[in-house]
Amino acid sequence: MHTLLTLAIGGDLEIIGSRLRARQIAALCGFSNQDQIRIATTVSELARTSFNYAPGGTIRFLLRALHGRWALLIEIEMAWRDRHQTERAIVEAKNELIGSDGVVAARRFMDECDITTDQRGLFIVLHKFFDIQTSKNTPEDIVTAISHLEKLPSNIALSEANRQNVDLSQALLALEAKQIELVEISSQLERTNREVEGLNALLRDKAAALLSASRSKDEFLSTLSHELRGPLSASGMAAGLLEASPHNAEQTTKLSQLITRQVKHMSRLVEDLLDVSRVSRGLVSMHAQPVDISTVITAAVEQLSHAISIKGHAVEVDLPARPCMILGDRTRLVQVLSNLLGNAVRYTPNGGDIVIKAQIENDEVVVEISDNGIGIAESLMPHLFDLYTQAELSTDGKNSGLGLGLALVKSLVELHHGRVTAYSAGIGQGSSFELRFKLMVVCLTD
Repeated sequence: MHTLLTLAIGGDLEIIGSRLRARQIAALCGFSNQDQIRIATTVSELARTSFNYAPGGTIRFLLRALHGRWALLIEIEMAWRDRHQTERAIVEAKNELIGSDGVVAARRFMDECDITTDQRGLFIVLHKFFDIQTSKNTPEDIVTAISHLEKLPSNIALSEANRQNVDLSQALLALEAKQIELVEISSQLERTNREVEGLNALLRDKAAALLSASRSKDEFLSTLSHELRGPLSASGMAAGLLEASPHNAEQTTKLSQLITRQVKHMSRLVEDLLDVSRVSRGLVSMHAQPVDISTVITAAVEQLSHAISIKGHAVEVDLPARPCMILGDRTRLVQVLSNLLGNAVRYTPNGGDIVIKAQIENDEVVVEISDNGIGIAESLMPHLFDLYTQAELSTDGKNSGLGLGLALVKSLVELHHGRVTAYSAGIGQGSSFELRFKLMVVCLTD
């Protein structure tokens, strides 16, 4: 153990001096500036408390190896001159000290704080551990440095006040820095909160989308069973009639034609299902080559000519005089145009008007198919190109379908790096579909 310094406490100047010396010793021990202030504050508060309870006392600063570590040991002794009152005064002082602000602060700032008594008086013992390896001074250096400390200045009160002003200024700067840090943390928390709210909204949207997809799937399965039941029932009935009257030539022809139509209908349903499955898995094979969109439109009209004739539609085809070349798969492009034209035929009452127009706008080929049919409800427009979405089924089943066509159209058009959009003024106002593809520049040579 090394004794560093002993101070007598008998008045306010000695209390101020004890604060200054405590800070100097703490600095020599290598404590941080914040710990220096805490040690100095603790010593001065306990010195003042001692002076209030007893006529005088002493403060001893020591270095001690404790539990394998070096510690700054501070002993504050409260002494009474009147020995007849000592025992009672010691008991009273101890009881009051235990809950005093000075002891509470000491127990918060120091590693250990004990209050002991004996016949001589009352002792407050404080320990503050420090790392001798990180300190610039050895215990011997600290003892030597303290022995060479300058005398306390005569205007010690003013000097200490100035020192405390500096400490307060530094503490204020530290608080301002912490305030700035807290403001930044608060801003980060607010941003995080907004992100969490955004994620919650996204999760709600995803949940709603999943519920909608589940309902669409159930509706699709119901529609599929309805679509297949009709052709299967008709084909089964026709097969039964053929078996019952195998020699009736006229009936055989009609029933064979009926079976053929129903088989074609079911084949179309199966092909749509297969195409959607291929597109969703990225298995659609594309054979890209230069294609004139006019030939694609002509092929699609030819495919639907029979259905157009049956319903008595007037179809107007407006094609540009020069070729409208795009890079694409002709078979898939015909499938796209046939699907859109088929919808126009299906959803336009008998004797309706259908217009197919192709033109070049800047560097794009634009194809528009419009009709004066049943139109599209406003509520349906945002989901028009989703899987299993279709207009309301008519009571006679003529406008039936699986709701796969437009989803397939969108996927095939996007595979060609094109765009498809739809427009309708509402129910009974007809509809219009627009396709846009990148125009292919064809270089002609002699």
